[in-house]
Amino acid sequence: MQLLVRFEAKDCRDMSRPRRGGGRRKPSAVKHMESEDLTTRSVEVARFWHSAYDELVKMEEQLLSQLEEMLPKLSGAARREAELTNLPMISEHLQTFKYRRAHWHERVESLNGRESSRA
Repeated sequence: MQLLVRFEAKDCRDMSRPRRGGGRRKPSAVKHMESEDLTTRSVEVARFWHSAYDELVKMEEQLLSQLEEMLPKLSGAARREAELTNLPMISEHLQTFKYRRAHWHERVESLNGRESSRA
């Protein structure tokens, strides 16, 4: 079965207009991060979040590396779009996750110091 979609002139005008950000709402991850208890007294919770952000940093670094390998192989238009949208988004996520991981690393260290001083 073949699906045919009617192409209208107005579609062409819309496609030529630069679109940034995709019109997406704030991701739920931001809302979730805001709900983290940054002052938790539980070393287990702090370790959990440190580990989670460590995984996310590694994933974003891999994505960034893959994108950088692919950029030279893309057409000029595709490369330009990736450089304007994908690259900054991945870089922003990576930076955010590194900041969060650093916070949780410090929190784990702080809680470990507090626990060892109780013994």
